Amino acid sequence: MADQNIERLMSRMFGHGRQENSEEEKTRHVGVVFRHLTVKGVGLGAKIQPTVGDIFLALPRKIGAVFGVNNKKAHGGPPIRTIINDFSGVIKPGEMLLVLGRPGSGCSTFLKVLGNQRAGFKSVEGNVCYGGESAATMAKEFRGEVLYNPEDDLHYATLSVKRTLEFALKTRTPGKESRMEGESREQYIKVFLKALTQLFWIEHTLNTFVGSEHVRGVSGGERKRVSIAEAMITKASTQMWDNSTRGLDASTALEYVNSIRTLTTMAQISTAVALYQAGESLYKAFDKVLLIDEGRCCYYGPADTAVEYFENLGFERPERWTTADFLTSVTDKHERRVKEGWHDRIPKTPEQFEAAFRGSEIEKANWRELDGYQNLVEEQVRTRAEAMTKKTEKKNYTLPFHLQVLACTNEHFFVMLGDRQTLIGKWGGILFQGLIVGSLFYNMPKTTQGVFERGGVMFFMLLFNALLALAELTSAFESRPIMMKHKAFSFYRPAAYAIAQVVIDLPLVLIQVTIFDLVVYFMSNLQRTPSQFFISLFILWTLTLAMYSFFRAIGAWAASLDVATRFTGVAIQAFVTYTGYLIPPKKMRPWLSWLRWINPVQYGFECLMSNEFYNLDIQCVSPVLVPTGPDASPQFQSCALQGSEPGKTSVSGKNYIMTGFNYTRSHLWRNIGIIIGFWLFFVALTALGMERQKPNAGGGAVTVFKRGGAPKSVHKAMKEKNAHRAEGEEAQESSDDTADERPQDAGGDVRGGIARNETVFTFQNVNFTIPYEKGERKLLQGVNGYVRPGELTALMGASGAGKTTLLNTLAQRGDAGVVTGDFLVDGRPLPKSFQRSTGFAEQMDIHEPTATVREAFRFSALLRQPKEVSKKEKYEYVEKIIDLLEMHDLAEAIIGEAGYGLNSEQRKKVTIGVELASKPELLLFLDEPTSGLDSQAAFNIIRFLRKLADAGQAILCTIHQPSAVLFEEFDELLLLKSGGRVVFHGTLGKDSKHMIEYFENNGAKECPKDENPAEYMLEVIGAGDPNYDGPDWGDIWERSKDAKDRQIEIQRLVQDRRRVTAGEGGARRDDREYAMPYSTQISAVIKRCFIAYWRTPQYFLGKLILHIVTGMDESALS
Repeated sequence: MADQNIERLMSRMFGHGRQENSEEEKTRHVGVVFRHLTVKGVGLGAKIQPTVGDIFLALPRKIGAVFGVNNKKAHGGPPIRTIINDFSGVIKPGEMLLVLGRPGSGCSTFLKVLGNQRAGFKSVEGNVCYGGESAATMAKEFRGEVLYNPEDDLHYATLSVKRTLEFALKTRTPGKESRMEGESREQYIKVFLKALTQLFWIEHTLNTFVGSEHVRGVSGGERKRVSIAEAMITKASTQMWDNSTRGLDASTALEYVNSIRTLTTMAQISTAVALYQAGESLYKAFDKVLLIDEGRCCYYGPADTAVEYFENLGFERPERWTTADFLTSVTDKHERRVKEGWHDRIPKTPEQFEAAFRGSEIEKANWRELDGYQNLVEEQVRTRAEAMTKKTEKKNYTLPFHLQVLACTNEHFFVMLGDRQTLIGKWGGILFQGLIVGSLFYNMPKTTQGVFERGGVMFFMLLFNALLALAELTSAFESRPIMMKHKAFSFYRPAAYAIAQVVIDLPLVLIQVTIFDLVVYFMSNLQRTPSQFFISLFILWTLTLAMYSFFRAIGAWAASLDVATRFTGVAIQAFVTYTGYLIPPKKMRPWLSWLRWINPVQYGFECLMSNEFYNLDIQCVSPVLVPTGPDASPQFQSCALQGSEPGKTSVSGKNYIMTGFNYTRSHLWRNIGIIIGFWLFFVALTALGMERQKPNAGGGAVTVFKRGGAPKSVHKAMKEKNAHRAEGEEAQESSDDTADERPQDAGGDVRGGIARNETVFTFQNVNFTIPYEKGERKLLQGVNGYVRPGELTALMGASGAGKTTLLNTLAQRGDAGVVTGDFLVDGRPLPKSFQRSTGFAEQMDIHEPTATVREAFRFSALLRQPKEVSKKEKYEYVEKIIDLLEMHDLAEAIIGEAGYGLNSEQRKKVTIGVELASKPELLLFLDEPTSGLDSQAAFNIIRFLRKLADAGQAILCTIHQPSAVLFEEFDELLLLKSGGRVVFHGTLGKDSKHMIEYFENNGAKECPKDENPAEYMLEVIGAGDPNYDGPDWGDIWERSKDAKDRQIEIQRLVQDRRRVTAGEGGARRDDREYAMPYSTQISAVIKRCFIAYWRTPQYFLGKLILHIVTGMDESALS
């Protein structure tokens, strides 16, 4: 039934009816051929973390290296390393390729290059053709036909799901020649939107923000589905999907793969999908499989012969392992299973795997297929040439440029509207600051006493609004990844986005300057005539617009925020100094006075001054009125102010600005025109900069070590600059080199050092309600349960069922909505120290990027363990955690950020380790600890959690897509359905026997022996399926004997623990919210901040350059 529904929905979007009526369909470039594809990148797999000291010690080190015997190889250009080595093959129309490999093996690089995303790599050698057309031609004329969908979910957080998808549809809706007969653009969008939201079960989220880690929105799984739907809208002929099932539950992941399968077959496109955790049902949907290990092709061929191929090489497939798990495991020396007597005959290194495959029959069959397909390509080229029309000769962007601008403007408006709190807060802040400035310059007299202040208030008005635009710099870098994704999807040209931002600026900046000008202008008693007020408002508006575009232009051309801040620092210095107020034009040194002619703020200042003073009659008062005295007669007095005339006690404002500043009213409209010219120039510069932007440099992750902290093997490799090492190999080998010396199960000996927990956490009748539109929505309903010491409890359910919500609620981390229910520790209300006494490992691995693994653990241990524990004991405990995590060789590695630092598995271990270092007394919460990891890394993490549970730790964690082997590691299961209702809570048993029996006894279908119990239970309860019409398992659970037994068990636990801990106060022994006094907190944070700055030399260098330039500027003026 589900497969029929998918086919029906896909037919609405990609069926034969649409294909026959579409000119676009008849001229598509289908099928991908790649011959001898080799991709090279720059850099080593490991490097030393640069510091501020390197700026000063770089020269001495180079001199020392020149004369050093062992370090002579360390000179010369950066090494080149091969990321993908000599791949050849074809993905024919209607075929799906599964790309397997551990993180860092080159899967993403392969997909990027086939998706025609070549920026950042040193070189891409070999030939890639799309339907007979070269990659260069496709990038130039048909970029809309090739799609690379990244692993990360890049969306505007404050845009609703509906508006996100509608925007994508508006920009990719084809012309009437490629739509159904009589179908309007609006009807096309409506049909696609309805089909997509039904297909991916996100109809209920249409009016909810997409959200992010900082903005509350849809769940992680729902956000992933939005990303998939957005990519599907492109209708690309060649589609590359990078780990797109991350964060999806097993049922939704299967639905996604089945959708891609149907799309590939129905639209006859070529598809490649990289999956780190692929269940058996997912694997069966693919035609071919590619296995990569450190950039080498270990297998490329039919999916159904892959297992046989590796078994013939001498590998053994363990029972209940999925095919994908088995294939990935053969490339891991710790995980692969070898047949008896084959240990010396199997390939062990990536090079040996590649050599074995090169001589295989499957490789020869691939070449025969590739050569045979060439005839079909030639026929396709002829057919396409005959069907080509003027409208289909290029397929870069569907909409003309002016409609792209209109669509981007509409989207940007709703992004701003979604974040209205920030907007209103900004305007409120401007009003408040306007009142402060107005009070400083309140009611200035129209005499010589107020002349200088009158210029000052205008200078401040200009500068205040101009510098508010500085926030655009940060905004430019935050939105860049989203814009680059939209460009890759051919939604719009980046120039259209740049112009759309300016269109949105027009009303918003007008409101901003009106608020400020209205308050300051009248409070400070500037010229109160309508023409002068509105001219001053117009000047502020145009100049602020120009400054917004100036800072955006810097953001568009700068490679990073650090680089951009260097330019802005110097620019602001010039703007302030050479405006004409601090130093009048006549007093500027000739060698730098030219700066004022390229300073838009200077033109704005002249406009405001001439507008204010041209008709002002300035009355002279003491002390500039001379002579003064009781007998002084006005006819013999004169004014000592610039522009005064002998015998007059007043000065014409017109003469004052001409004499003092060389300003004149006749320049007013000329200067406004110049400001507008600057504005248009900056807009053009921004558009050009955005057009030339490229995605981040390719080349995979780099492990970064603190100087002196790298293991010996890594240090040696870095000195030699071994160009053949693949991504992160050095760090891996360092661990491998010592693997024989230290047992693999290194944590076994130190489990006794883990904080043993005896407390029991119970929760009863938990409800969570949030305001939604005009009413409210219940996210959790009547949830009951407990977490006991020594047990590993899985919290599962469909995406959007409320798993993360429940986890946050139990950990007392909710920041919105109404929570009701009883949360008890040992039968008593939660103590103040509850959050400190529990560990919470978030799904997002958020860390201080400049800290090392050891420093991060020590920081957590120092501030979160009780103050009665000595610093020495805390740090000793940290070393136990490092050993338990098997991260001894990475203890001095910098955590870094994605692509520069630790890989996904290592970062996840750090996230868990930071919580363990706090020695949680109660329990450990983990949100998706295996998300984004390959199957082997996921198993390592769960195996590690198993160790912790065996050591007495109480653990509750959410998990998606567990394999049968991985699922077996859990003791208990808490299963939720949509709406946050419990459908099962109990012991799993061996091979999940107890859970399966519960469902089968209550009318569910029988679970086949070879099926994954985790997938079975989700299918049974209709997880995430809006068309599910089976029994309500939430009602069945509430009426069941098992639920009643659980309630009795909860009550028994509460009473028993209350009685046992009655004499000692239970968890109240340490009821402090913070473990350490403020002095220790301040000291630790200051030290951490200093280290962060020390390890960010780019920031320090930017500041140094700014101060040097400022000093030179000041000395040049004096």
